This record gives sequence, C-alpha cells and structure tokens, in this order.
Amino acid sequence: MRNQIYNELGRVSTIGISVTDPAWAERIMVRGKMLFIIEGLSMYLTSEENKQMLSIIHDNFDNATVLMECLAKKWVNKEKVEESIQKTGAKFVFGADYFDELGDVANGYRKVKDDNIVRGMIKLYPVLKVFKWLPFVEKVTEKILIFEKI
Repeated sequence: MRNQIYNELGRVSTIGISVTDPAWAERIMVRGKMLFIIEGLSMYLTSEENKQMLSIIHDNFDNATVLMECLAKKWVNKEKVEESIQKTGAKFVFGADYFDELGDVANGYRKVKDDNIVRGMIKLYPVLKVFKWLPFVEKVTEKILIFEKI
C-alpha cells in the first residue's frame, strides 16, 4: 500500500526491516544532512530498543537530526484509555517528557529543543491557545523531542 502512495525517488525509499536491525542503515544510499522523524513508534519499544534504534542512527549517519515523538510519561502503561490501541493488543512501554529524561537512550546526542504537539494543534485549532499554559496540559501531551548527533 505504501509503495502505491509514495514514489521511491531520490531520497525517498521504503525499507521493510525492523528499526532495531542495523541492516536498514546500510540500505540508505543517499547520504548527507539527515532528518529522522520517529513518529508513533517509541512508545511501543522498550528503553533498550529505543537506545538500539538511536545508536544505529548515530553510528551510521554523520550529520543526523532526530525528531522523536514520545508519549508523555503519564500515559505509559495506560493503553486501556485509548480504544484503538486496546483493539490491537499493543502496550505503551516507553515515554519521556524531556530530552534529559532519555538518559543513556540518547547517548551521543544533544538537545536542540523539547516541544509538544500543543503548538501544532494551536495552529489547527486556535481556541486551544488558552489551554497551553495549564500545567496539566504539559503533563499529558505527546512530546516532540528534537536532538542532534554530537
């Protein structure tokens, strides 16, 4: 299905392999400044699997920036709240609210920015702006941690 939507040209390619298998990095032919967007994945991987994935990026790409969506720590082990997740049997096992909470999972990287999805949602729904400053919102929103290889 993916191949019907995305045409594989230049820097766009589909690689059907686990992110924890180092072989995927060898299949990336075009190199240079790289942006890795890790979305909808980290929460289903253990800390060790996330570390392995980030190590593969670090060890194989010289100029790497990572945007990693992380589940707010408050939601880890609370997959029963989300009906669509319940139906799959998936488990939320990993979360981080800030880059510094990644610890050795992100060895060899430095923080660029800690962000969350609220900023983007405000663009779509300006009414949400009033909720942005509530401490509760910060604790429950998905995080976008931006970091780069050092």
